[in-house]
Amino acid sequence: MTEEVKSGFQPLLDSAEDPAIEFFNLSNKLNRMQRVFVWNVVNNPNMSYVECARKSGYKDARQSAYKLLKHPEVKKEINYLMGEVRKKYELNQDRAVKDLYDIRDKALESGSFNAAIAAQNSLLKVGGLVVDKKEVRYGKIDQMSRAEIENRLKHLMGDVIEGEITDESEEDLPKTSVVDMVEQESQESKEDK
Repeated sequence: MTEEVKSGFQPLLDSAEDPAIEFFNLSNKLNRMQRVFVWNVVNNPNMSYVECARKSGYKDARQSAYKLLKHPEVKKEINYLMGEVRKKYELNQDRAVKDLYDIRDKALESGSFNAAIAAQNSLLKVGGLVVDKKEVRYGKIDQMSRAEIENRLKHLMGDVIEGEITDESEEDLPKTSVVDMVEQESQESKEDK
């Protein structure tokens, strides 16, 4: 198992042990060990400078790390690579929109229409074409007057039929079933025609 897997750390630039040449500023003022030190410092932020110097091949790691961090070209190269890391992980509106387009297109290609619709809605929100309007009201019923409560209830109930509930015994109720009542009403409506 590698050291990165054990600690759960993922390298920032590349998982390769040795630095790839395209990551460097290529001023040719640093030797190979200095470049590996810079690579380790930037690519493994959890590692101390002494550990980076040791991993780069320096015998006296503590003294070498101190000297390397004072070296102007090493500092310049570290700053350059840290800038590259910031660019890689930078989040801005253009990148977010590009990512949303990619997500939408890949979702459509794979037939995931719900994901495509969600990405399209997010694009519309970013563009300002769709605005979520949510209204939150705070208030308690005990802060309202009786008239306000009655008006609110009337408004909520709408066209509710008002009536009284009476207590009738089963003896007073007709003995006909609902089916009989429906049939009787349909016969009456036929006779009226």
